[in-house]
Amino acid sequence: MLSRTQGIGLSAVVIAVLTLGACGGSSSPQDYFADLGSETRAYNEQIDELRANYGSDLNDELSSLGDATDFTDTAGVDAYFDQAKEVAIVRTADLLADTGAALRGLIDALRALEPPDGLVPAHDDAVATGEALAAAMPVTIEQVRSLDSIEELQETIDGSPFAVASQRFAIACRNLEAAANGAGIEVDLQCPDGIGGGSE
Repeated sequence: MLSRTQGIGLSAVVIAVLTLGACGGSSSPQDYFADLGSETRAYNEQIDELRANYGSDLNDELSSLGDATDFTDTAGVDAYFDQAKEVAIVRTADLLADTGAALRGLIDALRALEPPDGLVPAHDDAVATGEALAAAMPVTIEQVRSLDSIEELQETIDGSPFAVASQRFAIACRNLEAAANGAGIEVDLQCPDGIGGGSE
């Protein structure tokens, strides 16, 4: 059985497919999806770069900590793990903040697009779920910054408001993609499968 969110999304796809060519919107479907695809590709490239820099910077900092640690000294080992935890948490929070900034840029770009009449419901749903996703980021960042152990990090992110909102945004994105494909327009919006997007 479809959830209420999926049901609304499916209705938007059906309406879009049936009316895409019937009404004169502010832009052609081809132009709209070309612009939309350009924006989503640019966003995913930005997210991929942020993630790569995060991994590289985190590894460098942990390596520097390790080089400065005497692992034959119990106190030194304890201090290393305390510092490593703090570095990982701080860098993850920074990554989330940068992801949120990139996401707000994407939503602003989507809001500026003028969809054909038949795509207005699906477009507006993508914008609304994207705005909700961006709004959930500050809460998630605060949850991460307040962690006491690195073991809680992944669980906290997976159970965060941002994770829930991310799934709703992914559904809205795939609904737009389905509307395009249903109208005979081939487009790959690189809709996110996980938190934040990216093409990995």
